[in-house]
Order: sequence, then structure tokens, then C-alpha cells
Amino acid sequence: MGSRGWAALLRGILLLLAGAAFAVAWGAGLYASALVSALAALWGVVTGIVEARRPQLVPVAAPMPAPDPAHRERRLTALLDLSPAPIVTLDGEGRLHAINRAARRLFGAADLIAEPPAPLLDAIGGDASSRAATVVIDGRSYALTTSDLALGGGETRLAALIDIDAELKAAEAATLRDLVQVLSHEIVNALTPIASLSRTAADMLEDEAPALPALRDAVGTVARRAAGLQRFGEAYRSLARLPAPVFAPMDLREVAGDLARLFATRWPDLPLAFADGPPVRLHGDADQLSAALWALLQNAAEAVAGQVGEVGLALGRDADTAWWQVWDNGPGVAAADRAAIFRPFFTTKAQGTGVGLALARQILLAHGGDLVLGEGGEGARFEATLPIVARG
Repeated sequence: MGSRGWAALLRGILLLLAGAAFAVAWGAGLYASALVSALAALWGVVTGIVEARRPQLVPVAAPMPAPDPAHRERRLTALLDLSPAPIVTLDGEGRLHAINRAARRLFGAADLIAEPPAPLLDAIGGDASSRAATVVIDGRSYALTTSDLALGGGETRLAALIDIDAELKAAEAATLRDLVQVLSHEIVNALTPIASLSRTAADMLEDEAPALPALRDAVGTVARRAAGLQRFGEAYRSLARLPAPVFAPMDLREVAGDLARLFATRWPDLPLAFADGPPVRLHGDADQLSAALWALLQNAAEAVAGQVGEVGLALGRDADTAWWQVWDNGPGVAAADRAAIFRPFFTTKAQGTGVGLALARQILLAHGGDLVLGEGGEGARFEATLPIVARG
């Protein structure tokens, strides 16, 4: 129904109501109200007559002007020149063209780039699996994305270069700052029990008849751990990446025994369930594996802080694989955090660094093994596996 149809319907309803109101008012002796109703009815009749005589306008669509190809090309060129990202095309003959102002400025070419960087050509001309890449041009890093277009009956590859050099440098700087902070924290934590055990050994020397076997054991533990920590710290001086493990024959139980003594010194009121046993010999980097195991023991001790807790350590091996388990009877790991606990810098502790578990797992992976969070049971249980013989 059109607008005129709706208007006529409303006028009809108005006349009907006005007539009914006039009859009721006249019959009740309300002559003034009857007069108003009559005037309303008269207004409806007059407007209906005027509306009927008014010519109806038929809308006519205005003709659209024909598109101007030259105008569209100028507009597209202007839009491309406004883009801060250099945009280039690779034609079917392997030639690279600069098609916007940023690309012309970067390559110093008005159109054809005479000597394009070989890595850029390889990245743009690669197969579909390499359409997203990072290239370095004149010392700056660019993220490269490409897309294929059909122009002029031939295939042309369009490529955009996004300058990410500033973002990469800022991210690297932030990562290095965080890494320096957390590794410094971890080294200080490792030095604390060594310093405490050294103090104990010094006090034992003050006795008139020191227990030489206990003193020898304490001093030997301090010497081995201090030397290992020194080598570990020197390897991380650059803080670029985890150094490759130096594989050599070692006894995992001997490493664990040293750490058990350090644990008793660092947390004297927290029992560590660790039963000495036969050697667990394998090929590995004793310093790195010691750091990984200590990170797990420290994590377990912190998980039961402020409560009556217990930490356990078990070692073993079969024909091909050595393993260890570290567990505690603390609150355990929340289901929402299980997938993130090995992520660098992820922590749920107020004073945590989020590096211990990530570092431990990286060390195990570098040895051809793995570190996982065990399922079920009270508290948390971390399980590490190591090949007996170095892989690769």
C-alpha cells in the first residue's frame, strides 16, 4: 500500500470517529462538543479533496554519469602513494616494478627496479608456502606479504613491504631486559644456598674437633656447584639463546645428591623425600641439567611455602631412557594455567619471574628429552625424560 493509500485509510477512520462523537455529543446535549466533532469531520473531507486533486509525482532515477577510467586511475594512484608501505609488482618476465611513492623512494627507481635485492626477488617469486616472509633491505627488516592478480591477460604478483625494524628492535630490547632481570634473579637464588652451606662449613672449622667427613662433603658440594654455576653464567653472558649442551658421561644421581644437600640448607624446615640409590649414568651437560633440576625443586618449595608441606624427588632409568620426577603436596596447577606454565615469563606468583619452568624445559628439549606436568594426584608433579646416549 502506498503513502496515499495509508493517508486515505487514516482519513476514513477520522471521519468515522468524528461522526460517532457528533452523534453522542448531540444526543447528550453537549452542543459545543458536537460542534468540534463536526469541524473535525469537515477538516477530514476537505483534506481528502485536496489530496485527491494533487498530482502524484513519479520518481525518476537520475542517470548516473559514465565512469571516467582516467579519473579512477588517478584516484587509485593517489591512494597508493598515500600508503607508507612500499608496494611492488613482479611481472611474468621476473621484473620488479615500484608502483607507489614509498617503493620509488626505497629503491630509487621511477618504475622498473634495475637491480632488486636477490632475497626480495626470491621471497616474492617463491611458491605459495613462502608468501609471508621477512626480508632485510639496506639493513632494515620488512614483513613481506604477496597476492596474485590477473592484469592484462597475464599473472602479476603484488607485494607489500611493512617496515618492522623499529618494532623488532623494541621487542628485542624488552626481551633482553626481562631476560637479564630474571636470570639475575635465578643466579642469586642459586647462590643463596651455596653461601649458606659455605657459612656452615666455616662454622664447622671453628669447632675444636670438626667432623672432617661432613666438612669435606659440604666443601666439595659448594665447590662443584659454584664451578657449575660459574660456567652456566658465562655461557649466558650474551643472553642470546640457550647454549648448546656439552655432552659428556655423567651420573644424574650424583647431581641430584648435591642439590638435595643444597635444598636442605636453603629450606631446612621443609623435608625433601629423596632416597639415595644406584648411579643413573647417561650422556648430558651436568651443569645445565643441574640448573633444570634445581629450578623444579625451587618451584616445588615455593608452592608449599607457608604450609606443612613436602617435596619429593625420584630418579630412575631403563635401557634407553633416564628420568626424574619432582612433586609437592601444594595446591597444584589450576586447569586454566596448565597450558601456559612452560611459557617464558608466565607466573602466578607475586614475586615470581616465570623463567624457571621455561628454562628447565628448554634444557630437557636440548638434550633430546622433555619435561611435562603429570596428571592427577595431589599437588603438582613434573616428569623429565632424558635419552641415555646423546642424540644427534
